[in-house]
Amino acid sequence: MFDWERSEARADVLVFVHHMNDVVKRYSSAAAARRRWRRRQQRGRNGNVDKVMAVLRVVGEWAKKRCSGPAGRDHLPIMSAAERFGHFHGQLRAEGRVLLDRTYDSGCGRADYRSVMLPAYLERSFGDPVTMTYGPVHELSFCVFLVALFKLHRLTWADEPFIVTVIFDRYLDVVDYVIRSYRLGPSAGSERGNWCLSGYQFVGFLWGSAQLAGTYGDDGSSSDGRLPTMSSPAAAVPDADACRRHRDEYVFAKCMDAAHRRAKTGVPLWFHSYQLWNLTALPRWDRVNGCLIAAYQWDVLGRFEVVRQLAFCELFKFTRNVRPPGTSFYDIIPAARPSETDVVRTTANVSADYDDDATDDEGRIAECGEWEDGETEDFEIVANEGLIIY
Repeated sequence: MFDWERSEARADVLVFVHHMNDVVKRYSSAAAARRRWRRRQQRGRNGNVDKVMAVLRVVGEWAKKRCSGPAGRDHLPIMSAAERFGHFHGQLRAEGRVLLDRTYDSGCGRADYRSVMLPAYLERSFGDPVTMTYGPVHELSFCVFLVALFKLHRLTWADEPFIVTVIFDRYLDVVDYVIRSYRLGPSAGSERGNWCLSGYQFVGFLWGSAQLAGTYGDDGSSSDGRLPTMSSPAAAVPDADACRRHRDEYVFAKCMDAAHRRAKTGVPLWFHSYQLWNLTALPRWDRVNGCLIAAYQWDVLGRFEVVRQLAFCELFKFTRNVRPPGTSFYDIIPAARPSETDVVRTTANVSADYDDDATDDEGRIAECGEWEDGETEDFEIVANEGLIIY
């Protein structure tokens, strides 16, 4: 654990979680993010996000197929949940590489991580077939999967607004279906939700609280008249009906709805999810967010049960971190330089097929403040410096 706490891998996870936490505060509206995503789809400039969503869609279809069993073969014996989950993971292990090869139809770098580590992180993102559990370590594996895509230039700064409210939101939907259909339990050390909040998710609550902090002010008000039931932790956390109604708008509400549904009828929140109940004592969402960030470092990244299940590679190194304090997320992303023959293929493909947001033309449009369909609302142009600040 001493080496882990000083490793590049831990630093990469923390800087990614912090960075996306800040991003979702700026892009707090899930509905607006989805509308912008669909507009980009119509203009053919959403390749990166579409590919990740396609991967999640196929994984979701595999989960449903393995859960329902082969159609028209009723004479076969009914399999247990453990057997069906084992078949689902077997398909994920056997066909995950093919899925990523088909989705990212070009090399991902000199070691071709698309065929080596990306399938491993994707497989580990959907539970453990041996122990029949799901927990924050699997959620962490999906975060590492996203970090790897950023490092391979398969996700870029233009895709930031869609990471939490579109991609991660869809991941939570698939995971929730897997947990319910295959009856997965919480991972080791997280029984009854007294560790890691609900026992299943943590980053979802963390980023979800940041989304709500960006939506509501210090007094619980919102400039666009958003729902008062989600204005404060005391109002939102114990209200199962409100969380169910607004699960598609707020990531936090989606995670809370799952926690309420997994509890037995009539069991109070303070009993089945004590740490979630404790959040009701905090007055504002920004306070909740700050507490969850601190807790994530200690209760997830500081646990040996989590770290021992991680996989490391050149994109997620266990070596000692020598970066200076205050390193930003894009400082850890390798620069794509065409002069390097071992990564030139990746660089060329990123500029060719990922979307038009990375082109010089749209860069000039952004500098002039002429984004289409009112997208200038999220940007501030810094005069004479050519910088774009969210």
